[in-house]
Amino acid sequence: MIDRFRFRIAGCGTALPRTKLSNVELAKQLGVETSWIESRCGVETRYKSEGDETTLSLAEEASRKVLAQVPGFVPDMLICSTFTPEYLLCPTAPAIAHRLALGPIGAFDLNAACSGAAIGFLTAINFLATGFAKRILLVCSDTPTKFLADGDRNTRILMGDGAAAMALETTSDCKSRLLSWSIGSDGEGAAYYSVPVGGSACPQPLLAPPDGELALSVKMEGRQLFKFAVARGAELIEHICEKASVAMENVSWVLIHQANLRIINALREKVGIPEDRWVVNVNAVGNTVAASIPLALADCLDRQAFKEGDIILVVGFGAGLTWAGFLMQW
Repeated sequence: MIDRFRFRIAGCGTALPRTKLSNVELAKQLGVETSWIESRCGVETRYKSEGDETTLSLAEEASRKVLAQVPGFVPDMLICSTFTPEYLLCPTAPAIAHRLALGPIGAFDLNAACSGAAIGFLTAINFLATGFAKRILLVCSDTPTKFLADGDRNTRILMGDGAAAMALETTSDCKSRLLSWSIGSDGEGAAYYSVPVGGSACPQPLLAPPDGELALSVKMEGRQLFKFAVARGAELIEHICEKASVAMENVSWVLIHQANLRIINALREKVGIPEDRWVVNVNAVGNTVAASIPLALADCLDRQAFKEGDIILVVGFGAGLTWAGFLMQW
């Protein structure tokens, strides 16, 4: 049964906004020291979308790059993982397909917050394995900085905007395959990272809330999220490896959601996989939500880090609460 889950990542394209925000600039805006920012999250720079830059525009840019990498790749399905869609109540995926002139292909959004890339990948692989599709464009794009209050130190130091698109296909000679996977949720923590207004619970955002901040802004319970990410992330890693009968020391690479450096370091210590096997770019781009894992993947592909036979562990966790992960053999 496992052999049905064979696939190929034909290419990966990325897009980042024009504005790069350093800790020096951000520290001045927030009235803090750069050392305070670095000690809390490990982020040194992040990207902030401005003007005409949106979830859709970044998604389109990343998608065009990957399609240029793989001439002749014509997707018959497009999945967009995002929790910041172009418009409320409307999926972004059809608009991406339209801009790329892909015709009336199947296109839909998937919202699993920071687990979006891992769950989007597993969704795509299942469509390929069952024959519902042969080529899928998986686009992960988020612009969380548009929902951050100017004075919120805890979120502004951490979040960044970005997009990445992967061309996935299945053919008779595909060598990559899934070894194990797991997916889960815990709705008790649904409010740990959310915008309290604008949804069906409170559809009319207040124009001038009492605290003077932007009404459509994120509220984050950082301590709760930290505890969740470390505890659940460690359990997830151990479960996926046990399920595939793969010892921790045999994991070649760890592609983990770039939540913040403190969480990544805590997980390293907890599970014991050597530090040099963890792919880390949160310092350069911040927490880019669904785009986080594929941006890290793109870095690995650019430097040809993966070798045939490598065991790659992919783990995502985030708002909702959601988590998902899988082991694949390259």
